[in-house]
Amino acid sequence: MTTSEPSAASDVRVAGLRRYPVKSMRGEDLTHADFTARGMTGDRSWAVTFPDGRVGSGKSWKHVRRVDGLLGYTAETADDRVRVRTPDDRVLAAGDPDLDEELSRLAGTAVHLGREQDVSHFDCAAVHLLSRPALARLAARMPAEARQVLVDRFRPNLLLDGESFLEDDWVGAKVAVGPEVVLEITERTERCVMTTLPQAGLPAARTVLRTLVEEFDTCLGVYARVITGGRAALADPVRVC
Repeated sequence: MTTSEPSAASDVRVAGLRRYPVKSMRGEDLTHADFTARGMTGDRSWAVTFPDGRVGSGKSWKHVRRVDGLLGYTAETADDRVRVRTPDDRVLAAGDPDLDEELSRLAGTAVHLGREQDVSHFDCAAVHLLSRPALARLAARMPAEARQVLVDRFRPNLLLDGESFLEDDWVGAKVAVGPEVVLEITERTERCVMTTLPQAGLPAARTVLRTLVEEFDTCLGVYARVITGGRAALADPVRVC
């Protein structure tokens, strides 16, 4: 549900910053992040890439091709290099032929881990925001499985916290994150099968998407584009501007 006037709540803060160096793999928590017109620096810069240019994802849609099991891998950045931790706890660097061989076995065909080029690694928008209050509302609608409503299922870049706001009300508004970054909230985030998939420490949870479809118009969180780049950090205030 949206309102005609966006909430200007002053108590909203950045509670989490999450980057996903490889599309559809688990990501890394940050204390601060830089934003440019493309989005969060280093976010989804790499992806499992097929010979036809399509990229691997947890679903099949438009320019993406489903590769089951990607959420079993974790991508992290160290010394400006992306490293991937495999389900059996090996660490392989992006560009390593052994990693391409590993991912080709997973995909069932020859693939390689490639940097973004002609095909965007984003599905809909550069930046995704989600709030703890939104997660709490979803959990309240599925009490028997409330413990399955965890932020990891929804893969936001910015996790927000605050008692007196609803990010849905911000669609169409500009939002300042800290002293530098300004985002334009473009649309609500329509959820997909990714929210139900198992990943490290989390089982499959079909009820999550079913509840979103039946009671939240399939949406949770919002997408944004970067109006003014800069650095954002944990605990930064977030306000409509």
